Amino acid sequence: MRVIGTAGHVDHGKTALIRSLTGMDADRLPEEKARGMTTDLGFAWYEGGDGEAIGVVDVPGHERYLRNMVAGAWALELVILVVAADDGWMPQTSLHASIVASLSAPAVVLAITKADAVAPGRTSAVIADAVDRAAALFGERPPAVAISNLSGSGIAELKETIDRTLRKLPREAESWPRIYVDRVFSPLGGGVVVTGTLRGGSVAIGTEMEVFPSGARVRVKGVQSYRRETGVAEPVCRVALSLSGTKAGLGRGDLLAAHRAPVLSGTEFLGRLLPLPGSSELCLADARGRPLLRDGIEAELALGTARREVEVWRYRGSDCIRLVSSEPVACPAGEAFVVLRRGGAAMLCRGAMLRSGATKPMDRKAMAAVLPRVASATAMLESAGWGLREAGAYRLSLTTFGLGWAIDRSGLTSELARTAGLGCAPAQDGALVTFDPERWTSLRQAFVSAAGEPSGLSRATAESLFAKNFIAGEAPAGAAIEAALARLLAEKSIRPDGPLWKASSAVRDLSPDETGLLARLKAAGKTGLEPGRTTAQSDARALKSLCSFGEARPLDGGIFMARDAFDACVEAILRGKKSGDRFTVGDAKERSSLSRKYILPLLNRMETDGLVKRYGDERIVL
Repeated sequence: MRVIGTAGHVDHGKTALIRSLTGMDADRLPEEKARGMTTDLGFAWYEGGDGEAIGVVDVPGHERYLRNMVAGAWALELVILVVAADDGWMPQTSLHASIVASLSAPAVVLAITKADAVAPGRTSAVIADAVDRAAALFGERPPAVAISNLSGSGIAELKETIDRTLRKLPREAESWPRIYVDRVFSPLGGGVVVTGTLRGGSVAIGTEMEVFPSGARVRVKGVQSYRRETGVAEPVCRVALSLSGTKAGLGRGDLLAAHRAPVLSGTEFLGRLLPLPGSSELCLADARGRPLLRDGIEAELALGTARREVEVWRYRGSDCIRLVSSEPVACPAGEAFVVLRRGGAAMLCRGAMLRSGATKPMDRKAMAAVLPRVASATAMLESAGWGLREAGAYRLSLTTFGLGWAIDRSGLTSELARTAGLGCAPAQDGALVTFDPERWTSLRQAFVSAAGEPSGLSRATAESLFAKNFIAGEAPAGAAIEAALARLLAEKSIRPDGPLWKASSAVRDLSPDETGLLARLKAAGKTGLEPGRTTAQSDARALKSLCSFGEARPLDGGIFMARDAFDACVEAILRGKKSGDRFTVGDAKERSSLSRKYILPLLNRMETDGLVKRYGDERIVL
C-alpha cells in the first residue's frame, strides 16, 4: 500500500483532481461544499495499476489554512504538485512545495491542470517553468502531465506516471508502528476512532499502543483501511483504528505508537537545522538579508499532524536550535519538522528532531562547546552514507561527545568511526561503543595505571574510573566498560589475573615520595603513622599505595603500620599457639607490648586476614 497527496495553490484544482483519480469527493465538511474550497484535510483512495491500494490526502491551498495543509504533508510517499495552466506557478505553490520537500515526499509528480482552458503553447511554457522550479526545490526534475478535470484527458497518463514513480521507491524499512492522529470521532455505537497514516510497522486487532505525549495505554479493537474491515493493517496506508481504554482525550497531533517506543516527548527539544529547499541558507531572511530566526522568537512548530507555539533559540556557530513548546508534543527521533512564522504564511526553517528534555544553562553551555566536533564527525559519517535515516549520525555524534560515549547497534564499523574522529571499541554483542577520543585517552591511562598497581584493576575500580571520566546515559555502562577492557586486552596493555586485570609491563617502582614515607613508617615502629595526627593528611594516598605494594598494613582508626612491624606483632601474639587455642586482649597486649589504642585495631586486622576469630572477649586461633 502507498500514501500520496496533493499540494499547490488555492483554486488550482487539487480536490477536483482527486475526484478524477478516485471517483471520491475528498471535501467532507458542509462548509467546504458550500464554499467550494477545501479548508481541512480530505482523504480518498484508488487502486493502482499493480492492484495496490493508494491512499490520497487532499490539503487546503489557501494560506489561511496552511496549518491544516502542513498536518497532511508529514507521511506522503509521493506528492502531486498541482499547477494550473492559466495561473502558472504561484507563491503558494512554492510554499507548499517547500513544506512537502521538508517533511516527506521522496518523489514528486507535476499535474498541470486546466490544460483545456489555455492554448497548447501556454501549457508547454507552464510545464517547463514548473519543472525547473520543482527541480530546484526537490533536487530532481519531476515528470509532468497536462490534464483536464473536466474532460478527463491526461488522467490515465497521470495514474501511469504515479505507478511508475512509486515502483522506483524503496519500501519503508520496518521498525515500530506509529500513527499521527489527524481525526478523532465517536461512532454511533460508542467508543473512539482515530484516523491517520500508518508507518513503521503493522497494527492488528489486540495490539497494545501508547498515546504520546500523554502516556495513556490503549488497545486496538478494530482496524479499517480504505473502508474495509481488516484484522491487520500494513504500512504505509491510511487507517482508522477503534480504540479501547481511552480515558484521556485524543486529538490531532497526538502520536499513537508501539508501547515503550523510543519516542521523544516533552516541551523542550534540540533540533538540527537543514538547508531550506533550493537554498544553502538555514533560515529565511528579511528584505535586508537578516535572519528571521532570532533568539527567543515566538513561532509555530509543525511536527507530524501537531502544531505548537514555540520559542526558538539558536546555538551560536552551529546548525542546532532549542525549541521550547507551549504544550507537550511527541515525535520519533530524527522526525522532520518545520517552523512557521507565528500567525503568518512563511516557513522560517526546517530540520530534524534530535532529542528532548529540559536543560539548564550549564547543560546548554556544555552542549554548545561540543557541537563543532559533533558537526565534524556527523559530516564524515553522512558523507560515507551512514546514519542518514532518523538523523542517526548526528544523534550518535551528539551522544558520543556529550556523554563521552555511546553504543551503536546499527552497523557502524570501527574503521568508519575512526575516520570520523571517534574512539571506538567493539562490544560483545556485536555493537560498537564509541568514545570521545580525549576522554578515551584519559580512561585508558587510568585503567592501565590502576592495573599497574600491585592490587591490580578490579571491576569495581573500573566502574569508578569510568564514572569519573564519562556521564551516565540511558544505556547501561556495563557494555561500554567491558568493551574498553576488551580493547586494552587486545592491545596487550593489560592482562587478566583471576578476577583482576594487571598491567602487561612490570609493576612500577616506588616513587621518591613513597620511598621517603616508607622510611618514616618503618622508623615509627609499632605506633605507625596516622594521617592528620602523626603525619600530614595528604600522606594518606601514599600510605594506601604502600599497602598496595605490600609494604604497609592498614588498621582501623586510620592507622598505618609498616609490614615488618605488623608481622612482628602478629608473630609475638601467636608464638607457641596452635589452631583452636584461645587468648584474651590482655594476653595480646602483654605479648606485643601494644597499648589498647593499637591492640584492638591490630586484632581486627588479624581477624580480617583470617588469622583469628573473635568469640566473646576472646580470640580463637584459626
